[in-house]
Amino acid sequence: MHPQSSFPRRRARPIAGLATTWLVVMSAVACSAPPQEPAAIDRQPIAGGIVDESHQNVFLLAWHEGQAAALCTATLIAPNLLLTARHCVSPSSGQDHVLCGDASLGEPRPAAAFFATNAAQPREGSRLFGASEVRVPASTVDTCGYDIALLILDENVPAPLSAPAVPRIDREAVPGELYTAVGYGVTESGEPSGSRMRLEGLSVECEPGSCGEGVESTEFRGETGICSGDSGGPALDADGKVLGVVSRGGPDCSTPVYGSVTSWRDFIVRTATDAAQLGGYEPAFWVTSGSSDPPPVVGAGTGTGGAPAEPNAAPEGDSCENASECGPGLVCYQGAAAGGAHCAASCREASDCRDGMICVPAGSAAVCAQPADRGDESGCSISTAGASPSWGAMLAGVATALAAARRRHARARR
Repeated sequence: MHPQSSFPRRRARPIAGLATTWLVVMSAVACSAPPQEPAAIDRQPIAGGIVDESHQNVFLLAWHEGQAAALCTATLIAPNLLLTARHCVSPSSGQDHVLCGDASLGEPRPAAAFFATNAAQPREGSRLFGASEVRVPASTVDTCGYDIALLILDENVPAPLSAPAVPRIDREAVPGELYTAVGYGVTESGEPSGSRMRLEGLSVECEPGSCGEGVESTEFRGETGICSGDSGGPALDADGKVLGVVSRGGPDCSTPVYGSVTSWRDFIVRTATDAAQLGGYEPAFWVTSGSSDPPPVVGAGTGTGGAPAEPNAAPEGDSCENASECGPGLVCYQGAAAGGAHCAASCREASDCRDGMICVPAGSAAVCAQPADRGDESGCSISTAGASPSWGAMLAGVATALAAARRRHARARR
């Protein structure tokens, strides 16, 4: 799929960079804004967010070469595959502002310069994962509308450390749909949070192709909360699936623009297939089926046929390997969240489920499931400012860890 832009181009906000005398930090590029919105420098954090310990598939992504570094956010969508924004992996045209249609990005930086960690509060000594390959769309170098990238890691992230998120490759975001933002960006005061943050209950403002000037047909606009450092981070739907990737945002962490995951389905599936081969594992169900909804485990206990449930059948919520282990009216369901399959009640609508549960599609059926925990995320437009002592201290620790990791990886490859 090679999406085409369908809206006029316009200038967006100034690019920003957080810098010290020894370290340059580029967290995002701002590319466009809704009409009548004034240009501004964005130094806000994930506005209103809280520290996030739950989304272990959201990673801090760092690029480090010499005395320069850049921090972004990324999402693990397969054991060795990170989804992020293209401007997080490629140098920009170097202007102090971006004009959509004239905001080109260069070739990706070397894969060996990238490392990632899913530590909720990254510190020196946090486990880091290196990259072996960086992939970006081949159709254009424009930032706006094409701001997506994938990094294949040089080792698989162990399952106990992180369960990959499912990219929603088959259904676009729709206006009014709730989502959660998660990222490692700065706070409302412009200070680094030093933590992964989340913001819940955000709402999609417009779907791809309907957002008007300054938002391309492969993008949608969210509500708020996206700040410096959140570039490349996910918008997660109610089931924890990745709807979009942070590209840019307005002043005061407003009007975030996300690259649509569905628009890049073919690119994502093709790269995930290659990553599975390199990582030595079977591709995820969404890679082979083209659907972001996992089918229920085939078996009995559903009331629709098959072998009868065993005498000591498991109740709703208990783990299972096939539906014959589950009680009457239950199916063995492998959801998108971390963990194995569990017994779930079949449903037709939310009223069929217990309080607090929702009815979600599962192949040809539907099951009752817990809404995914929603997180806080800041958008990321780059702003220029002197680094505060706390910001510099945090980056110094990350840079030290990155340098040590690069040396370890270099020795291991000899």
